[in-house]
Amino acid sequence: METWAIFTGDIVKSTAMTRAELDAVFARLEEAADAVATWQSQPTRMTRFRGDGWQMAVAPQFTFRAALVLRAAVRRSGKTADTRFGIGLGDAHFAGDDLSRADGSALVRSGHALDAMPRARRMNAPDAALGLRAALPLADRIAGRWTMRQADVAYYMLAPEPPVQASLAQQFDLTQQSVQGHVDAAGIDELREVCDILEERMTAH
Repeated sequence: METWAIFTGDIVKSTAMTRAELDAVFARLEEAADAVATWQSQPTRMTRFRGDGWQMAVAPQFTFRAALVLRAAVRRSGKTADTRFGIGLGDAHFAGDDLSRADGSALVRSGHALDAMPRARRMNAPDAALGLRAALPLADRIAGRWTMRQADVAYYMLAPEPPVQASLAQQFDLTQQSVQGHVDAAGIDELREVCDILEERMTAH
């Protein structure tokens, strides 16, 4: 069995959404899953279940970065759209691309992490290393305040190899100065620094 970070999540206040709104959120999540798969050169096996639930498999070194990109992806679909998820790190054995057929300690821990989520939180990884456990609550506070436009910029700029700001400005019909303003307001440079430190530590072990 390989070591994985399994994310088990659901969509916040999904019962207040129309089917089209919920489908739009999942379209953004699928897009993010495809992006994360390119970082790790392995599929994320994104699986939707029980209407508003989802699971995803992420290479452990990208846990923190993926958590941020997933929060950004969902916020891009609506100004109050959000997701919460528990993260479990450990062994995982896959049976095809559907995570509902997978097993291993990472999946068990992930489910427990979601069930034990503190009420005000959106991200929880109680069994993770100290650095990730310390970083997640702070990142949770930052990501929860992103506007849709800040989430647009964060989604791309938090990737391991982000685009140049000029191309992002063109994509969103913004000035480069405006993109930099969103980068600053969303705390992206600081979050990238934490991503890099956590990934460097995990790769070194």
